Amino acid sequence: MNAPSTDDLALIQQLLAQYTGSVTDGDARRFESQLLDLNIPFSGVAKDFGASAGLANVQNYQGFKQAIFGSGKRYKQRFSNVKIEQVGLLAQVSLDYETALQDEAYSGKGWKVLHLLKVGGHWKIASEFYVGYPK
Repeated sequence: MNAPSTDDLALIQQLLAQYTGSVTDGDARRFESQLLDLNIPFSGVAKDFGASAGLANVQNYQGFKQAIFGSGKRYKQRFSNVKIEQVGLLAQVSLDYETALQDEAYSGKGWKVLHLLKVGGHWKIASEFYVGYPK
């Protein structure tokens, strides 16, 4: 029922390929071109945010940027079990991810959910929440 059109599916898959490609290439500018805004909700969800949680608690793209693009280390990331739903200008992608340093075996594994908005004919990431699987 919420299946993406053939054209939108291809565009969303292209966005996901750009996501992993920009992480592997260490290209923060290309990664950021896929975001709706640099202050989108973008956060790991590993613990309770507490009763006073607000938008500021989850606007943590800058922390991700520093860890992945600003650390001087090169990472790689791949996705599997990708599920895409879309109605009109709104889409949701849930997937399993694996992350590792470039020359090492994949060790960081988890699940993430991306919300996408279609803006000017292009899909943009409007939010991302992720969690690591217990080891």
